[in-house]
Amino acid sequence: MADPIKRLIHISAAPSEKDAFNAWLKMDDAVEFLKHNAQEEEFVVYASLPSTYMHAVLVPTAAVNPPNVEDLMKWSCNASSSWGIETTFSKPHSICIMPPLDHTGTKTLDGGEQLVFVRSFEGRIGEKGYFEILQKFTHVFDLHFLETRNAYCRLDRHGDIEELIRIVDIPAKGDRFGGTIVTFHRRLLDDYLTLMDFSIVRTFDITRYRPSHFGGWSNLADTQYTTEPDMFYRSHIEPGHASYMRGCQIVHSLVSKESLIKRHDFPGPQEEKKYASFIAHDWKNRVVKEISCAPGHIANYFTKSDLPFEISPAFFKPEVLAKNKADSEKYRLTDRSISCRGGWHLETYDINEAGQVHTYLIYLSYLPYEEQLYWKSYNEKPKAGLSKRAIDTDFEGKWNFDYDPLTSLKGALHEWDRAQVPWWSLRSEKLPDQVHYPVTTSPDEWSNELLHLDQFVVEGFETKWLRTRAQQLGRTPDISWGSLSLIEECLIGLSHEEGDARKIVIPLKKVHSLRTKLKGHASGDEAITIRKQTLTDYGSHKNHFRILSEECDQSLRAIAEAFAKLISESGESSGRG
Repeated sequence: MADPIKRLIHISAAPSEKDAFNAWLKMDDAVEFLKHNAQEEEFVVYASLPSTYMHAVLVPTAAVNPPNVEDLMKWSCNASSSWGIETTFSKPHSICIMPPLDHTGTKTLDGGEQLVFVRSFEGRIGEKGYFEILQKFTHVFDLHFLETRNAYCRLDRHGDIEELIRIVDIPAKGDRFGGTIVTFHRRLLDDYLTLMDFSIVRTFDITRYRPSHFGGWSNLADTQYTTEPDMFYRSHIEPGHASYMRGCQIVHSLVSKESLIKRHDFPGPQEEKKYASFIAHDWKNRVVKEISCAPGHIANYFTKSDLPFEISPAFFKPEVLAKNKADSEKYRLTDRSISCRGGWHLETYDINEAGQVHTYLIYLSYLPYEEQLYWKSYNEKPKAGLSKRAIDTDFEGKWNFDYDPLTSLKGALHEWDRAQVPWWSLRSEKLPDQVHYPVTTSPDEWSNELLHLDQFVVEGFETKWLRTRAQQLGRTPDISWGSLSLIEECLIGLSHEEGDARKIVIPLKKVHSLRTKLKGHASGDEAITIRKQTLTDYGSHKNHFRILSEECDQSLRAIAEAFAKLISESGESSGRG
């Protein structure tokens, strides 16, 4: 079925053709929309369009079981209702806070609960009107307003953003006015109704005519009354001219309290989880085969059986990490673990000498089934064993102190950030986790990692401080020089030979130059030449990146030693601010 928002917009627009216009005046499509939408996943709580007004409020279920039709047909309220201060001037004087829906014209709705609030503030820049949602509702379901989506959202179990309350602005077109529609995800709405023992009363007032041809009603005495179990309204039709329909619809929760308790009970029964199988090294039985990661198919050290161990490793093509690298907002990728925001966490992984990513069946079993299937699509037989680091930490229970250039470089910059050194600043907390070794043969991955390395390392240098120190050391740097040339000038001012100063800075200049040529200007043939030469000289993108990281690590430590001595001798504070 089509999007309810699109359907509501469509049926709210007057047809131009005569027969279609007369059919439109009969309101059959409006009645059909209300009935169908009461069963849909996205429920219209509020709508204000040129010919259509809907506003759903909540009342105790007992108050509408059965509904007092005569009382409810007197409704006179809208979403502009809000809290306020009320005073009485009859003696004794009193003052109190009055809630929304206090004077609705109907006893049933008085004191009900309003979900959508239309508000306005002249101090706002641009559009003065805006919408708020009942805070109790948004807090209960951990919903947060995202301005970029104009929706209240949360994360699903895969770390993706769900739009669960949508506020849709309908722009005006020509002489047709615009409007707003607010929808709630029915699952949350039902849960809330059940928790509160509430039901929905959706009021509606639909008036259809052509504005350019409408001069008033001719015979309002000819009004029809329709009463159904959960919907009742009065309507009036003047063929070829205009019509209206005004009434209420009762909508009950589709969720029982028992099912809600079962879903939230802990440790209650859960939905049966699915598990994938993976080609893995069953080292207990010395065989490589496909093994399910489901409970009952693998066993721990302390269980006597022929089942493969839980920590039987599975191996994957390096491209399995591509989506994690590509979306740093959603994923946090460290050199040993992967986390998905609000969702899952892969306890450990590593990369072996053949460039394969590997992890253990037990940790794969903790992932959502859809994520297991993603990993399975990159699963392959082992081409080499586990990494030395994985063997040290996961099996021998000891720290791995082997030198890793990128880890060492990150450690150096972490110390700079912790000490708040004046010559460098961490531009974003996310940057350290965005820099990784390239693991595939993709030139795009390599150039992206060079971009991240440049942003992390080179862009952090403080040009103003470096220029001032170079001048204080008797150097006369050109006004156009950037941070790396200024570092070189400072080192020369600190009695380094020009050749030595240049050698210290060259690795950082290499990073910046490669970033500029490969990512900054899409230089075509030049970029292709650089990539070919790099593979010729280093054998792989990863090997080049590793060697370049080592050179940069040595450069940073040489710079730190020189500048720390400068600060010590000058008596300057070693930290910023």
